[in-house]
This record gives sequence, structure tokens and C-alpha cells, in this order.
Amino acid sequence: MQQALADVAVALMLGLAAVGSGVGDGLVMSKYVEGVARQPEARGSIFASALLGVALVEAFPVIALAFGFILLFTVGKL
Repeated sequence: MQQALADVAVALMLGLAAVGSGVGDGLVMSKYVEGVARQPEARGSIFASALLGVALVEAFPVIALAFGFILLFTVGKL
């Protein structure tokens, strides 16, 4: 029973992290397009900031995956 609950928790954690990351990527890139449309000459610096934002947003599911593995493989062993 305990392992089944851990499996459900990990599935929810990874699913919500993936959805949140998708939404975050969409917001970052939409703001990038909006910024370039307003000020095309600043495209390079805006792009660098957008890439940094996407990298930070994409780190969230990787961290959730690590926590998921920890939760899956340590349930019942503590």
C-alpha cells in the first residue's frame, strides 16, 4: 500500500512539473516575442535573457524527477 501511494505521488509530481514547465516555457517565449516586436534592435540581449529563463524553467522538472527517484527507491526503507 505504501509503495502504491508513493507511485501515485511520484506520477502526480512529475505530471504537474511537466505541465508547469510547459506553461512556463510558453510564457517566457511569448514575452520574448513581445519584447522583440517592441524593440527589434535589442534582439540579442533579449534572446540571452529568454534562454536563461527557459533554462531555469526547465530545471524544475529535472529536480522533480530527482525527488521522484528518491521517493520511489526509499519508500519503506527509512
